[in-house]
Amino acid sequence: MKSFVVATAGQMWSRALEAPTPTTPAGGGNVKNPLDGVTPDLGILGAAFGSTWVRVFGALWALFIAAAAVYLGAAFLNMAQAKKLGNAHMMSESTSDVKIRAAALGGLVGLPVIVGAIITVIG
Repeated sequence: MKSFVVATAGQMWSRALEAPTPTTPAGGGNVKNPLDGVTPDLGILGAAFGSTWVRVFGALWALFIAAAAVYLGAAFLNMAQAKKLGNAHMMSESTSDVKIRAAALGGLVGLPVIVGAIITVIG
């Protein structure tokens, strides 16, 4: 007859929560980060490139904001049409479209704040 060892719940938890002992990889424990201290800088490409990419990015950003505003306006028109027709299902879909498109427009307008916050948190 085989005998079984019964462990208490406390013993099982203490074994499960024990921290594993860290092991050093063979042959590479002292590798240094080659990118330590490196920061992105577009200044090496010249001042003309610096001002050009800012203008191009600004123009693209303005186009995206304009397109998002047009799509938001279209969603409002669909919502008004659904209300006029008294179609509850179409009204529900139009309302969700307005919410999504308004969030997209808000995200585009707040893009510098969002990117700055990400860089602050990560950097």
